[in-house]
Amino acid sequence: MAIEKGERLQILALVDRLIKDKVAPEAAIIDAEDKFPSALYAETAKQGLLGLWIPEEYGGTGPDLITPLIVSERFARVSCAFALIYSNCGDAVNAIVNAAGDHLKREWLPKIVSGEVIPCFSLSEPEAGSDVASLTTRAEKNGNTYIINGRKCWCTNGSVGGVYTLFAKTQPDKKHKGISAFLVPRDVPGLSVVRDEDLMGLRGSPTTELEFDNVRLPADHLIGQEGEGFRIAMIALDEARLNCAAMALGAGTAALTDAVNYAKERVQFDKPIIEHQGLQFKLAEMTAQMAAARSLWEESIAMLEAGQSKRSSAYAALTKYVCTEAAMKVTIDAVQVLGGSGLSKAHSVERYMRDVKAFQIFDGTNEIQKILIGRYLQKEGLPF
Repeated sequence: MAIEKGERLQILALVDRLIKDKVAPEAAIIDAEDKFPSALYAETAKQGLLGLWIPEEYGGTGPDLITPLIVSERFARVSCAFALIYSNCGDAVNAIVNAAGDHLKREWLPKIVSGEVIPCFSLSEPEAGSDVASLTTRAEKNGNTYIINGRKCWCTNGSVGGVYTLFAKTQPDKKHKGISAFLVPRDVPGLSVVRDEDLMGLRGSPTTELEFDNVRLPADHLIGQEGEGFRIAMIALDEARLNCAAMALGAGTAALTDAVNYAKERVQFDKPIIEHQGLQFKLAEMTAQMAAARSLWEESIAMLEAGQSKRSSAYAALTKYVCTEAAMKVTIDAVQVLGGSGLSKAHSVERYMRDVKAFQIFDGTNEIQKILIGRYLQKEGLPF
């Protein structure tokens, strides 16, 4: 059941205090050290923020679509890495909440709410990123178990994860219709962490390669029915794309704020640089881009909250594309406004620029978003 507006405002006030007191002071440290901030993650659990995606009967306070997206956007104004660490919980539990058996929900969702277990979404592979139908990870039925073999990559929080929503082929000859979803505990024999990627941005949020070597999984750990994995993944990705847009908006807004404040204070040729028309116009364009992107994001959230549809999916693709493109340009321009100072790690804008680049790639590259939009145009026409 969606959270009421009054309760949402109380939650956001709590989030703002958490950001001011704990997240903002550690944002640059998380980036510099590239270590998962366990204490901060535990604090989000303590404050009840990990329960926003999860029904009350399993220990949560949701499921709610709007509040977690706003929380992600606010976290991203100080740390995109922590915003991703937090919001990846929602991406990973979506399939469990919507399609898993009650026995799995009762075993795992309370542990996720408490922060005892970190959930992860494991779809991409070394040779199957945008082309999901080309997954090669296999799950073969053998009596009351599935035997899983394969490799996964780009798994957010993978090396610190405690449970994985895994997508694998159960009927390889059926392409995307042969994909199924599974809940895989971290401690099953045969599951190993290969490595964490050394990324240019989003440092502190581990992006992990995993190996499944003859992992034997009870058959009742299947999420939904065999062959429903692609549909389950696509439903989760609609929300994930709005979340990706949220984080991009947060970083873009923060970079724009820094650029405006710097332009007011920096004096050149006897006046603040914001009084020079060239800078005024650049800042005005940046503001217009962020305002337009934010408006589309809000419209898409309202549409998806009203119900999943082809149109809401098209809007999710539009929103992910528009917001991440706008944020990328705004963060680059913010560095330009700060000049030499923008290149220094003493200012946050260079970190925002590095972080936002990933959002043009995550949850389906922006080229994939344009394909999805184009297909909708071909079949349905304009979505507005």
